[in-house]
Amino acid sequence: MNTLLGQLWDAFFSLSQRVRVRKQLRDVWPTVVLLTRGLYMGLAPAPAVATIYVALAVLTSAMPVAQVWLGKILLDQLALVVGGAAIALSVILLTAALYALTMGLQTALEPVQEVLTAWLEDRAVGAFDRRLMAAGGRLIDLYQVERPSFQDNLAVVQFGSYIVPRLPTFLQSGLRPALTLAGLLFLLARLHPFIPLVLMLATVPYLISERRMAKNRQTVIAKQSRAAREMEYYTQVTTEPQPAKEVRVFGLGDFFLQRFEERRIQALRELDRVRLIHLRSNGFFGALYALALGGGFWYVAAQAGAGHLTVGDIALYLGAITQSETALKYIGQWVGRLYEMTLRLDTIFSFLDRSRPHIALAPAADALDAPHLLQEGIAFQDVTFQYPEGESDVLHKVCATLPAGKVTALVGVNGAGKSTLVKLLTRMYDPTAGEILLNGKPLHAYDLESLRRRIAVVYQDFAQFALSLGENISVGAGGLDTSDERMRQAAAWAGADQVAANLAQGYDTQLTRRFSGGVELSGGEWQKVALARGFMRDAAFVILDEPTAALDAEAEYHLFQRFRELVAGKTALIISHRFSTVRMADNILVLEDGAIIENGSHQDLMAANGRYATLYAMQASWYQ
Repeated sequence: MNTLLGQLWDAFFSLSQRVRVRKQLRDVWPTVVLLTRGLYMGLAPAPAVATIYVALAVLTSAMPVAQVWLGKILLDQLALVVGGAAIALSVILLTAALYALTMGLQTALEPVQEVLTAWLEDRAVGAFDRRLMAAGGRLIDLYQVERPSFQDNLAVVQFGSYIVPRLPTFLQSGLRPALTLAGLLFLLARLHPFIPLVLMLATVPYLISERRMAKNRQTVIAKQSRAAREMEYYTQVTTEPQPAKEVRVFGLGDFFLQRFEERRIQALRELDRVRLIHLRSNGFFGALYALALGGGFWYVAAQAGAGHLTVGDIALYLGAITQSETALKYIGQWVGRLYEMTLRLDTIFSFLDRSRPHIALAPAADALDAPHLLQEGIAFQDVTFQYPEGESDVLHKVCATLPAGKVTALVGVNGAGKSTLVKLLTRMYDPTAGEILLNGKPLHAYDLESLRRRIAVVYQDFAQFALSLGENISVGAGGLDTSDERMRQAAAWAGADQVAANLAQGYDTQLTRRFSGGVELSGGEWQKVALARGFMRDAAFVILDEPTAALDAEAEYHLFQRFRELVAGKTALIISHRFSTVRMADNILVLEDGAIIENGSHQDLMAANGRYATLYAMQASWYQ
């Protein structure tokens, strides 16, 4: 038998093909690990239901084999009766009842399996989404989040996120024909061992082809992930409220539709190419199956003609050959989809496993707690920074000091590197070279959570959360429970109390019309909410990035009337293009081309008649 198998192996496959097959067999174990991990994630949320589900899957898989076997016995019993043999009617009825039971039980269990499937999928969806959100939470910096390649991978993960919840159902859909096939091949081996062997060998090239096609499809999907993201963006930009005005005023609907069609046609062209190759392969393997099936039928006919088979045997083996061919073809297609699924699982689990910090974190035992107030301020020592996929430095050997308990203003033209400095101060990135010191200690020496708890930031591109007005402010305390009094005080400091007074439900008003009952705020109103959110934090260091860009002159005046009171004893950094804001700072830094070129008070810099004085004079001329 071993010699026969070796000859068949050599006959079916060339040397290069045998090498590829052996390599694919070596890849089986990583595939098993991926599937086991995915199956556990899909079943773990409801273990009791999962146990019942698996048991029913095994039971229903055995039904087709039992039907074929019981059908043979029943036909043989009836043939003996017709031939005059004496067989108890109760025996025949029992066999018939068991045959009917296998058919009825399978039908009766289908609704139960559907309910269990829905039960498991509902819970697996929630469990997977929690894992995805937890992975996002582990990305405590922006090294990955701001990279286009990360967004492309995320699109692939989101596209394949349905896989884990549906994996148990998918595996069950393959387990059932596989167990059925094993029983059918065992029955056929009783007729002749060569028959199941030929059927299986005819399937091997088909399995390899399906695997190759699955890999090609997944490659196309990965390559088209950017196109898919662009298509999603074009859909959003023409349907969401924020860009709605400009899309309509400038008549951009057809423009974005054309862009959508270009990306869609590009993606479909690649997928169609893979499908045509698949179609040609299927035609060849269909012919191969037909030959194997015809050979099996011929052998059964020959054995029956020689009188070696009973009527029941003929029905058994013809049914077994037909069902085996159907099962083998289905399993071939299923294996192709399984391989494609494992490729997506690999992408998903790689994404989850690689979601980790890139900034340097101090060991828990050695990490310092951030101080309530700064004593020595913050110092930049030859700080240089280049973004991970950047081609040049954004900051170059920056040397500067933010004095403790003082207000420092940072000015510079767009693109000078001001927002990048904020990212370094909040440890969204680490410097490429140089060091930032807080109270004389490197930033990375502090416990990250403690450090960020002592920093209050109002970003230029502040978040607009789809929460109530009160919740939009309260989250500034880090998601901790806060008193209503504290939230209202922060709102009053920022002027957001006036926003609440104009809303029907006050602080309980849902912001954004994305959800029913919500309202949209103006840009200036949102900026007041963002300021109030920043004032919620008991911070030692306050960063305001363009804090008054959307405020009117009166609101800006009232804000800075209170600002000194708000930052009393704290260290503050203000980034602004408005020199009416900048001049009130104790110290001013001028950033240009990624380097600090001037440093001093407003009076000192005006007297120096340098870059700051030029920018100030240019802006002041508009008010003369």
